[in-house]
Amino acid sequence: MRTRGLAFAVPLAVATVLILSGNLSRADDSFTCPVTKIPDPPFVPPAPWIARDYWYGTEKLWTLLDPGRWEAREDSDRGYKVPKIVWWSRAYDWKKEPNPALTITGRRLDGPSAPLIFDGANNAYIEGRGSFMTSSVHLPTLGCWEVTAHYKGTDLTFVVKVPRL
Repeated sequence: MRTRGLAFAVPLAVATVLILSGNLSRADDSFTCPVTKIPDPPFVPPAPWIARDYWYGTEKLWTLLDPGRWEAREDSDRGYKVPKIVWWSRAYDWKKEPNPALTITGRRLDGPSAPLIFDGANNAYIEGRGSFMTSSVHLPTLGCWEVTAHYKGTDLTFVVKVPRL
């Protein structure tokens, strides 16, 4: 797995999409996926997290977004599984909230599809860094997806492309 030089070993697979195989539901070929771009200047997370050029969000909720593509693997039962997605919030404490109240919803923008399937969130902690949440989702089809994470009254929405490679 590739990493992006993070001070901790979070695989970049958190925020990019590798398609091993599968069929793409027909999409509108003229559709251009409005992939979310990292703001310039990028969001700078609170200490002790290190500033990077691919953080996306606010202190209330942020994630890695590099640059609007996700890696996923085919799961014959439920479409495509997006491996671990990592989320941070200044309000999150893994000891006080062992089962994070994070939820994720999503809809395909470039063609028909059932909605994103949220597999739940887990707590995590790195010594010297702090608490964060991990999650995974399934996408019924490849394509252009609008994804929204919900945590304690805060929503974070972005668009990613899940292409056939």
